[in-house]
Amino acid sequence: MSRTDLSTKARRPRRTSAWSRTRSRRTGSRRTDRSLARRLRLPLVLVVVALVLGYGADRFLAAAVERRVSAAVGCRLDGAELTTSLPGPLIAPRLVTGDLGTVTVQGAIDTEAGPTHLQLSLRDVHARPFSDEPVEVAGAEATVTLPYDQLPGTEAGQQRFENAGDQLAVVRPGVVLGGDIRVLMDLAVAGAELVLTPATVEVAGQQLPVDLVAPLLGVRDPELAGQLEPRQVALPGLPNGLTPDRVAAGPDGLTLHASLDTNELTSAAGDCRA
Repeated sequence: MSRTDLSTKARRPRRTSAWSRTRSRRTGSRRTDRSLARRLRLPLVLVVVALVLGYGADRFLAAAVERRVSAAVGCRLDGAELTTSLPGPLIAPRLVTGDLGTVTVQGAIDTEAGPTHLQLSLRDVHARPFSDEPVEVAGAEATVTLPYDQLPGTEAGQQRFENAGDQLAVVRPGVVLGGDIRVLMDLAVAGAELVLTPATVEVAGQQLPVDLVAPLLGVRDPELAGQLEPRQVALPGLPNGLTPDRVAAGPDGLTLHASLDTNELTSAAGDCRA
């Protein structure tokens, strides 16, 4: 074999294996994926930043409107400190017109018997942030919870009040043979007074009609028998502007449903009209 033949054989290119070709293709694909990811990263970051800023701006404007509504309603209710919750996740679109729909306001208010919880549902609220326009409300329903220990007659331990379904139970301890007497009463509201109408008397676990028990007690204890007559009890004074409409017995106290005079709501300046 000549030297020329040997030189030719030495210069023959080596064949590329299938594994090498596959590896090259994979490397190229990875480089393409990384390049695409780099190109998409900036737009994605910008979208996320825009969403965060938009949500933050929405919350900022919503908080401003909530403060305005809370100030207007709180001013109407003798300066009560209230918090407002606007419906829906996004508020900014509705602030263009100022039409907020139904808004919930709640907080603690002071009554003559002590602090209690108030929740208001305001209908067709119109308000804008950072505006001198008055807060406008078409109507409002209030729910006030009066704890049982704030009702008259509980101070000296003469009686206590309990929930009895749709009725109010008035319990007088140690009255009949050293045991308690439990009177179930129907509830109603007349102006600023609670109307109690006895319906059933419960003694030693037995329920008896009031008409049957009252004459028997009248002979033994006329004062107690007089408690089985319908009577009116003054409700703890509510802030000006709240008018009780109806009442129900709840697990923690009497639930008063009241209306609010929305004509007296004013702007966020905080001054209430006389």
